[in-house]
Amino acid sequence: MKLTCKKTVELATERAEGALDAATRVAFDAHLEGCDGCRSYVRQLELTRQVLGRIPAPEVSPALEQAVMAGFDAWVKASAAPATPRAEPRPVRRFSRWGAIAIAGLGVAVLLVTFANQRSRSPKDWIIAGGLAVAALAVSSVAGRLATGMVVAAVGAAIAAALVGGGEGTLAATLGAECLVTELVMAGMGATAAWVAVRRESRAVMRGALSAGAIAGALAADAALQIACPAHEALAHLLVFHLGGVVLVAAGAWALLRPGRATAGV
Repeated sequence: MKLTCKKTVELATERAEGALDAATRVAFDAHLEGCDGCRSYVRQLELTRQVLGRIPAPEVSPALEQAVMAGFDAWVKASAAPATPRAEPRPVRRFSRWGAIAIAGLGVAVLLVTFANQRSRSPKDWIIAGGLAVAALAVSSVAGRLATGMVVAAVGAAIAAALVGGGEGTLAATLGAECLVTELVMAGMGATAAWVAVRRESRAVMRGALSAGAIAGALAADAALQIACPAHEALAHLLVFHLGGVVLVAAGAWALLRPGRATAGV
């Protein structure tokens, strides 16, 4: 058995966890002996595992815990107070004009930085990534007016991308965790961009904007990972980690938009 560089990268996590059979392990080690690039990748992966294993569990002091809870109680009381009506509310369209550009820029940044040496050259991957990017732009363009139907459509786009682009392959747990974190970080960045744009609007508008920004960020990250993730061809990996990140963000968005919290116009 002779392994390619791509297959070696896909099996790196299983090799580190001792999950390979004897024949595959021998082929894996043989490939490393003659490939500097793969040997460097495996060495970096092992170093990352060692560093993460040495990080101690965080300790929260009683004083810090009390301070956090006191701050949360103060925020709840402030949220319960009736909002002061504004004579001239700021138009929501302001985010729509540049929000899509901001989300697209974040997606391009992730595409260029994340796993830069592992970019796919497959036209199909770029087409799928383009479709996800368009979905991210569509969601960000309706920030402040996001409805649950758009949340469902966004998840549907991520499901379609996974089913079209996925095939045989393993989960690659360590790599999958990195993909999941990338999507969640991008969702946070998208939500932050939305908050900056509509922070003086009503709470109903802000809920819609935060939801739209988060979902758009997760979709932009999914688009970038379709090109940059070494395991993006494995359907199991796509469903659990790439789609999983979008679903987690969409679930949070739906919780903000569910009946009883969002107004009829959101």
